[in-house]
Parts: sequence; C-alpha cells; structure tokens
Amino acid sequence: MRYLTTIALGLLLLAGGTGMMGEASANPSREGYGGGMRHSMHGHDKPWMEGLTDEQRNQLDVLHLEYKKKKYLLEAQMKQAKIELALLITADSPNKNGISKKIDEIVKLKGEKLRLKADHKIDVRKVLNPDQRVIFDLHVLKKAHYGKHHRCAH
Repeated sequence: MRYLTTIALGLLLLAGGTGMMGEASANPSREGYGGGMRHSMHGHDKPWMEGLTDEQRNQLDVLHLEYKKKKYLLEAQMKQAKIELALLITADSPNKNGISKKIDEIVKLKGEKLRLKADHKIDVRKVLNPDQRVIFDLHVLKKAHYGKHHRCAH
C-alpha cells in the first residue's frame, strides 16, 4: 500500500510539474538580459534592468552572447586542465613538476575568466545611462560583498 501511495504521489508531482512547464514554455521570454523565466526562476532581482529600453536590451543581449561564448570556452579549457591534473596526481609515479605546471595553467585560466567578467561589466556599464549606472554599480557592489547566492534585502 505504501508503495502505491509513493507512486501515486510521484505521478501527481510529475503531472503538476509538467503542467507548470507547459505554462512556462507558452510564455516566451528573452534568453539574454531581460526578465522572463530566467529572471524570476533564479530569484535574480536586478533592479538596474527595469528601466532598460528595447535598444539597450538588444545591445546587452549581443554583449551577453559574446561574453558567454568566451566564458564557456575558458570553462571548457579549465575543465580539461582539471581532468589532466587529476590524471597527473593519480599516476603511478606522480610528476610534481608537471602537477605544478598544470596548477599554474588552471590559475591562469581562472584569472582570464575574472578579467573577462570584469571587462563584460565595464561594457554593460557603457550601455547604461547615468541613473541606470548608479543602480547597476550598487548591484555589483552588493554581489561582491554578499556573494553570488546570498539573499539579503540590504
């Protein structure tokens, strides 16, 4: 009986989740900067985005696409380097010099990723008007202070 209750509950949750997905897919949203599902699902309350014009949104979408392409390439290179590091560490006779070089490579890639992100934020600021820039700057400072996933009303 307990098994049947578990299955029924699972099917009910699945059906409810599918219904919600249908609503989400029926409501198209912008893939880049802008609201929609991406904006609300992840709780990213970005007040600096509220007053954007369509032209600004389009400019930011292009910037965001270029940023993502470069970011994903760096992340793929970092992932490969981390796998290579793991293989070096787990070798029968680990080469400490090779391990050290691989760590340096990973650190260099992380630095490139941080520079890419900083450059992207600077490019975003250039699209904004002075009032939007103030709100954006406050958002950047808040994220730097509290971290990426911290939820605070300050």
